[in-house]
Amino acid sequence: MRRNLLVVAARVKPMAVLLSVLWGCGSGPEVRPEADPFGERINQCIDAPRPRSDAAHTRMVAIAAGAAVLGSTEAERLQARRDYGAGGERLFGDEAPARRSQVGAFRIDVSPVTNAQYAEFLAACGGLPPDHQALPAARWAQLRRSFDIDYGYGFIQRFLWPGMEPTAERAKHPVVLVSHEDAGFYCAWRGGRLPTEEEWERAARGPAGSYYPWGNRFDAFRANVAVSGPGDTTEVGKLPHGNTPEGVTDMGGHVHEWTSTPWPGRPGFVVVKGNGWDGRGGYGRGAARLARTAKMLNVTLGFRCAADR
Repeated sequence: MRRNLLVVAARVKPMAVLLSVLWGCGSGPEVRPEADPFGERINQCIDAPRPRSDAAHTRMVAIAAGAAVLGSTEAERLQARRDYGAGGERLFGDEAPARRSQVGAFRIDVSPVTNAQYAEFLAACGGLPPDHQALPAARWAQLRRSFDIDYGYGFIQRFLWPGMEPTAERAKHPVVLVSHEDAGFYCAWRGGRLPTEEEWERAARGPAGSYYPWGNRFDAFRANVAVSGPGDTTEVGKLPHGNTPEGVTDMGGHVHEWTSTPWPGRPGFVVVKGNGWDGRGGYGRGAARLARTAKMLNVTLGFRCAADR
């Protein structure tokens, strides 16, 4: 029996009250505790508070603190438009300006979260898998209209689970059709969180700040993208020659990925990074970004988790 735990209450992280004393008397304003949106829900998971099998041992790469190359120059954006090809003339104009910025130490998943790993989370915490009951034809039609999604209901059948678990042949494919909230809940259950935009970009560019995970030139055969891929997700980590220098996989293609960073000036929208299995050049660079509403679901959109050191 499915359990979809929808707990309204939020646990708060304990924080000390900050007192400032001026000229020997008085006190400053009380600092409000930061809300933990997933704490109470995780406490009510069947296997709370942490997973005990595959997802618990998901391999993460440690990224050291230091200066990182972030954003893009006009020259990089011009090359990205050429890498994209026809129709790319007006793309990539909303990327952050090129800069060097200090990024703190963090860990990030080697690969996107898979269907099998997400199934463990559902078994522990309840919730609806991306199957026909959660996504009937009528709901998908509504999502297509709302989010301008290209793919019809017949096409997405391969991505829908037959029930509470994926098919065996797609168990190691990236999970897709997951909202921003559910992605964040999964990462919190793992003891982590979604990466920030800067963390994702630092991991994708490596310590040298390359445009793409493998270097400064687009190479369609180093990533699962439209030119060279099967037109579908595949097992994660199958193209190691497209890895970053630190060994992170699938950042130049396969699925776009949620981050925790809100899109500036657009309430309800967040920054999405990476490139999809149907994508073209220009995307998959560390600096490339998309604005997506947090409620969006798509067969080209997945996620990976990060954690503090």
